[in-house]
Amino acid sequence: MSTPETRARHIELVKTGWKIQIAAPQLFINGDVEGDGWAGYGSMLSLGGIAPMGETFYIEIAPLSDVWDETQRQFCEDHGLPRNRLAREGIQPVDAIRQFGEWVTMLTDAYQKPAVLTAFNAGYDHGFIQQYSMLAGMKNPLGSAPYDIKSRAMGLTGEWDWRLTSKGRLPDILLPDGDFTHNALEDSVYQQQIDFALTGLVTERNL
Repeated sequence: MSTPETRARHIELVKTGWKIQIAAPQLFINGDVEGDGWAGYGSMLSLGGIAPMGETFYIEIAPLSDVWDETQRQFCEDHGLPRNRLAREGIQPVDAIRQFGEWVTMLTDAYQKPAVLTAFNAGYDHGFIQQYSMLAGMKNPLGSAPYDIKSRAMGLTGEWDWRLTSKGRLPDILLPDGDFTHNALEDSVYQQQIDFALTGLVTERNL
């Protein structure tokens, strides 16, 4: 359990990291995908995102095909994303990714800089966004090179051990209150706080 001192330190790092990212030449959008498989084998069932000034996006998506990974599908079912409901109520995949692209374009126009996907295990999320963008005949609005928070955290471990970058093993000063809920928007908000805090901490260590 975190202490008041740890919470205060976390808030301090978040503020520092936020200022750095706001001033960066790229627009770092924290994004999260919930899917019942992987890009090319399964469907993106929800997509969430948050920009540095707090602008948010969330959409639930109809399944792309009848292919899925059973473990991933059950995980989505357990977290409020049943395929049967989404087949009836979800936005069609091409329409969904176009709406996301319009949201990103609105932000890049406002911030006057290109967008980059930031995610915790960015390869998973970026793969789906890239696949769906191609299906819609559009460029990936978040570019071709995502920024992975887990990879950046590797430098904090002191060991070359990928397991130490899992969220539960990160320093407490990087973690906000709560936890990943596996709602794509809520997870984007949560990981953005980790991202800001990590940016603040790494910058301090490089001074």
